Amino acid sequence: MDLPGFREAVTSYNAMLEDIARRLTRLIGRALHLPPDALDPYFARPTTWLRLLHYPPQGPQAPADEFGGLEVRRSDGTWLPVTPAPGTFVVNVRDMLSRWTNGHWQSTPHRVQNRTQEDRYSVPYFFDPAMSAMIACLPSCLAPGERPRYEPVRYGEYVMERIDKNYGYRHTSNVSALSATVAR
Repeated sequence: MDLPGFREAVTSYNAMLEDIARRLTRLIGRALHLPPDALDPYFARPTTWLRLLHYPPQGPQAPADEFGGLEVRRSDGTWLPVTPAPGTFVVNVRDMLSRWTNGHWQSTPHRVQNRTQEDRYSVPYFFDPAMSAMIACLPSCLAPGERPRYEPVRYGEYVMERIDKNYGYRHTSNVSALSATVAR
């Protein structure tokens, strides 16, 4: 399929998102009582993902509504829909920020479910520390006498462990089986 200008549009959008993410990182530093540039070294070579996702329609039995599909899990286990607002972004706290803040900022479990008769498209962007970054509780996030809840972790090792855990095909036995199947 030929999509003239698509690569350029996605590349430009990715650059704009990185700029927004770097600005947010500085705001987060200030919110954590740090100098605005305190987190910059962790993002000197950030790990980023820009995903272009399609959620197919669910058929004529599905409701024809404007539900966006994104949901976040509340602490009581119920799922709360995130209503789309034109011209805005949803910012989700993830595991590294939870570790930096000693759990004071909680990682937000989320999911996307298309329950409508319409195609849904999502373009999530993930802006994470460098693969080599060591993530440990920030001193400004420890109350007097409080100890870190999490051991320090190298971001790259952490993310690869998560990917391996969430994608079954990455397990050694599955990779071997897949290789054998492909070889046939």
